[in-house]
Amino acid sequence: APRPPRRPAREVRRELGIGDEVVLLHSSNLRPLKRIDLLLEAVSRIRSRTRFKLVILAGGSFAPFAADVRQLKLEDRLVVLERIRDVEEYLQIADVLLQTSETESFCLSILEAMCFACPCVSSRVGGIPELVADGVTGTLVPFGDVDALAMAAQQLIENPEKRGLMGRAGQQRAHELFSPEVIVPRYEALYRRLRGK
Repeated sequence: APRPPRRPAREVRRELGIGDEVVLLHSSNLRPLKRIDLLLEAVSRIRSRTRFKLVILAGGSFAPFAADVRQLKLEDRLVVLERIRDVEEYLQIADVLLQTSETESFCLSILEAMCFACPCVSSRVGGIPELVADGVTGTLVPFGDVDALAMAAQQLIENPEKRGLMGRAGQQRAHELFSPEVIVPRYEALYRRLRGK
């Protein structure tokens, strides 16, 4: 489980220049499989009257995507933080997590967001459907469908009650299925089984 944040949410928001906007968060190493191009395209198609910002926690240089940001006119909507260590500082201000991966075995950033009661909108790939209960703890869409991503994100941006319900359901699911108290005994049992005892 992520550590508790060291700073209050309002301080983190102030540092980023974010007021009452809804915060969309993306956290990844920016490798090609993460499909940042689809993420930016989807965010550019959101037509919400509710103000929002996209915060990207980048595990590498975001420079290769600067031209896309300009072309899609996202400069005013975007906050990029490179090589952040204390991810929980920013997870606490997230309202919706966005993931647009082409493939994932198990998406740790979704689980971290669930621990902070943050629902996600994600492509339905790899192990993500095991993690996200579609329609309950988040919304899964077909990979590459930027319109569906934009629409799902917009619905959550505009509906704080739905965000809250999904977020709390995700937090409960993370605790019940993926907490150390649940996972560690399973690994121990598997280890003993493999040793033939």
